[in-house]
Amino acid sequence: MSFFTKSTRIRAMGAIFCLLTFSATNCLAEITITLKKEFIESHKNRATTGDIHFTVDHAGKIKPVGSGAQDGDNHNSGRAPEIGLPMVAEIMNARKQTKYVTIMKNHEGKLLTLEGVWRLWCEHGGSSDQIQGETVPPSENTNLDHVFEVHPITSIEGDPLLTSFAPIVSPTTKKEFKYKDASDAFTRYESLKSRISSDSDTVTIVTNMAGYNYVEFLIDPIETAQEIEDGHTVMAKVLDMDGEVLLQKRRMVFVKGTAPEKALLAHKKGSMPLHVIGIPRIDLALVSWRAEHGKERPEVLDWSLPYEVVIVAVKPAVRGEAE
Repeated sequence: MSFFTKSTRIRAMGAIFCLLTFSATNCLAEITITLKKEFIESHKNRATTGDIHFTVDHAGKIKPVGSGAQDGDNHNSGRAPEIGLPMVAEIMNARKQTKYVTIMKNHEGKLLTLEGVWRLWCEHGGSSDQIQGETVPPSENTNLDHVFEVHPITSIEGDPLLTSFAPIVSPTTKKEFKYKDASDAFTRYESLKSRISSDSDTVTIVTNMAGYNYVEFLIDPIETAQEIEDGHTVMAKVLDMDGEVLLQKRRMVFVKGTAPEKALLAHKKGSMPLHVIGIPRIDLALVSWRAEHGKERPEVLDWSLPYEVVIVAVKPAVRGEAE
């Protein structure tokens, strides 16, 4: 039997992940994100953006359901003054939300109001610095360099899309998306480096390309869920699908009115872990804390990238550690 727990190995593996899995060039490629402190403070304990005024530059097609990039989403590029960054807005389980895909297409070059999960994550960051508040030109396609997404969209023109927070299954083939393996994904997340600096008005995060969307795992809440304006957050233990502990503590985010939030609120201490699908994002609450305490504790500015996981679907329970 191994002396180390799996959670210990996850952290150890994260430290050498780039050397084992990626080329040196990819590991060293850095992305710089500069955010307004006002934006950080207003979003750090929110699940969603609130209403934003989104000009649709390009409305994408619905992706098939398979693996990798074939995640069943609908990508739409555009601009919103409330965000001030290059961005895309994505409809999850888009084949079941065709009314809203059509609305997006009909609004190319036009303005609409939408709301959704805010997401800062360096999956498509490219090589350009991402500086909030600079002029954002119209995008040429839906594959623009960006670190900000509204993903998943929760409402368009006031109509809710909360039923999209469900396992990704093709309505025609009944095939389910191949989610990322929990051990692989959390090893990658734990390996991400960051450097944080700040001035009177902004915070800058320097980090690396990431990825690993839509990971399947188990969570065992270890604290009482905290209500926020548009949902709940909870600190939880992270387990793989065999019930082995990967992380002892990570913040999970739940959107108000979704099936995942309802499952969280119904969960009883000591019952089986929740079986979930999640997407990672930068944890702005931790970014704020590190920036605020960097002078007296400079080491915190170079800690690994702070992240949390938004739970976008819940699945039937499976046997796990907490059973």
